[in-house]
Amino acid sequence: MENKASEVIAEVFRHSGTRLTEDDPIVVMLLMQEQSIRQAFDTFAEQQAEERLAFLEELEVREGNITAAAAKLEKYREQLLAELAQYANGQIAEAEQKIYVSVSQRIARDTEEANGRLVKRLERLVVCTMAAALAVLLIVEWVIWKGG
Repeated sequence: MENKASEVIAEVFRHSGTRLTEDDPIVVMLLMQEQSIRQAFDTFAEQQAEERLAFLEELEVREGNITAAAAKLEKYREQLLAELAQYANGQIAEAEQKIYVSVSQRIARDTEEANGRLVKRLERLVVCTMAAALAVLLIVEWVIWKGG
């Protein structure tokens, strides 16, 4: 505690030229503010880590869903191609092209929708992170100006 108090006294003197003593009440207030800010930073860091983990888990689930959907679509395509193999070569080529276009459009549409939702979530996360960082910076600046 004395070491922290000495550090605070030295910082106040360095920034303002004001001499404080260890029994000065302002030193206790500055130490309490420092502890409060440190706790706020720790809480913020924990929250960011939790949000990041939640986001990564959700991203992993969505990635799995998209991969599973693509595998199902590929399976359906193969089944349809097997059935169409019974027809003449000309009919097979024509039907395969139509099926491929249909499946490709569906995959593209589904992927685009999933990506849109993901981008919106990322935008919200970035905005929240920036707002929290700005708030913390404003608090730190306020503490520094109040201390000076």
